[in-house]
Amino acid sequence: MENQVKVNIKMYRVNELGDCFFLCFTHNDKSSNILIDCGSFRNNEKSKVRMNNIAKNIQTHLGKGKNLSVVIGTHQHNDHLSGFVHAESVFKKIRAEEAWLSWLDNPKDKEAQKIEEGQQKLSLQLQKIGDELECAQNQSFKNSKAKERLSDVLGFYHAASSEQQLHNVPYVPAKGLENLKSISSEVKYLEPGQIVNLPGLDEGAVKVYVLGPPRNKALLYDKDPKKGESYDHKLSMASTLAENFLSALTNFSGQTVDPDEEQFPFNNSFEKSLKTESSKLSQYLDPKKVWQKIDEEWLDQAERLALYMDSYTNNSSLVLAFELVNSGKVLLFVGDAQTGNWLSWKDIPWETPIKGFSTSDLLTNTVLYKVGHHCSHNATLVENLEKMKHPELVAMIPVDRNDPHIIKTNGWKMPATNLHKRLKEKTNNRVLVMDKGWDTDCDPENSAKDSWSKLPYKPKMNDLYIEYEIEG
Repeated sequence: MENQVKVNIKMYRVNELGDCFFLCFTHNDKSSNILIDCGSFRNNEKSKVRMNNIAKNIQTHLGKGKNLSVVIGTHQHNDHLSGFVHAESVFKKIRAEEAWLSWLDNPKDKEAQKIEEGQQKLSLQLQKIGDELECAQNQSFKNSKAKERLSDVLGFYHAASSEQQLHNVPYVPAKGLENLKSISSEVKYLEPGQIVNLPGLDEGAVKVYVLGPPRNKALLYDKDPKKGESYDHKLSMASTLAENFLSALTNFSGQTVDPDEEQFPFNNSFEKSLKTESSKLSQYLDPKKVWQKIDEEWLDQAERLALYMDSYTNNSSLVLAFELVNSGKVLLFVGDAQTGNWLSWKDIPWETPIKGFSTSDLLTNTVLYKVGHHCSHNATLVENLEKMKHPELVAMIPVDRNDPHIIKTNGWKMPATNLHKRLKEKTNNRVLVMDKGWDTDCDPENSAKDSWSKLPYKPKMNDLYIEYEIEG
């Protein structure tokens, strides 16, 4: 049909935790090519090779001399932006007409800059904490669970050493964002409530609704910041906690102790060793009562600080809903948005109000849901998922279940069991997963054949990507 839009979606198989989606919209004789994120969690040679292969494949699909219409960076995490660093030379050849970023990335936005300064400070302090744990003379600190978990979370930022950061050596997500902007002819910082047309197509063929991140201080920041402080005084508090934690930690690395720390009664200068024959010590070290030891409990504060920063960054994700206007079908891309971001959508003041329209309509008409944060438990709000009732609903999960952080003991729970199950129920077993394409019960050629046959297109898969198409 003349007014129909066709969308070809490629979810690239990163072979580890990562996000990379390439969308090609065609309408009549026009097209618009959109890249949403390009990154993987790790930065080893295998990861770099994979990112370059993906970038070259995108270049091939674009065709000789053709640029991306839009490149989108949802938020500053390694697994969403590292490809723009590791495949920088390829992206310099591809280029893009426009870059779409969140208002939080706008260097001219005073609120955004205060938040960024706080995040950078906390990131640097956490990196220093990691360095201190690594250099600690106490071997148990080096092998502590707190150090392992801190390292896991900092992997999303792939921070350079603290010394490199002090000399302004950019860590990977920040460098990725910088490269993304440099390859684009125009950079746009989007606000919740904006409705924009998709470049390259006739006006009104595809509308893009900006849902997040919110400006609502009660959801993105603390609602009562003190005058002159960061808009998020929780972030400031976390930074202060990190600073104090770091000060205490230097007691164990052989470095000069902070002057303020010298005043505390438990400074290492007051330390005295217990004799090995002490009955109290032998009871404390009893291997049958390992549960009672508290030697490393205080280190858990580092993990809590890191998780706070990680959740905050996820919640800052740019969230976009692409509406195929003729049919009303919606493609929802949420980045790694967490609860506060999702909750904000119901109160968005749309810049061009449409009579009778609400954000719920976008959810009801969603036919493709890019599942947030690798299908973790806190990145899909139950209330909103339940509103997705379109009979053509398909879910795409960018997760590799063989990722080392998932398969290790007490690893990350991705995909979350109950959410994954509910997604299958909501989609009638039309769930596509980055690692192997689809589970047995979602197989388009066998167990889920009838379900997929109700749609005009069955998914395909090769070594590099999983492909699906929508018409509307």
